[in-house]
Amino acid sequence: MRKIPKESRRAANHVAITATVVTVLAVLLVPEVALAQAADMPGAQLLLFARNYIIAPIALFAIVISGVAAFIRPEMIRASGYVAVIAVILYFILANADRVLQVLRAG
Repeated sequence: MRKIPKESRRAANHVAITATVVTVLAVLLVPEVALAQAADMPGAQLLLFARNYIIAPIALFAIVISGVAAFIRPEMIRASGYVAVIAVILYFILANADRVLQVLRAG
């Protein structure tokens, strides 16, 4: 096994600290940016349209296609499960965005 030089470890630590700080700042700033999802904001109609006419059909199509692929190639079953879970999570987030934001605002 190769020994990692001290300078490389320091650089990796600096990158990790920077990534952590950026992540914390992003999490703190997300509620301000996510105001477009509130029911009284203009972006709410766009999110509703995207949820019903873009995300849902694409997710359904992806689930069907990955299911058919799983019948043809059994090793695709895992990928088909991932597609289904990701599609359901995305749709759930878009469907309940206003409720989630209300909970976040309430503290």
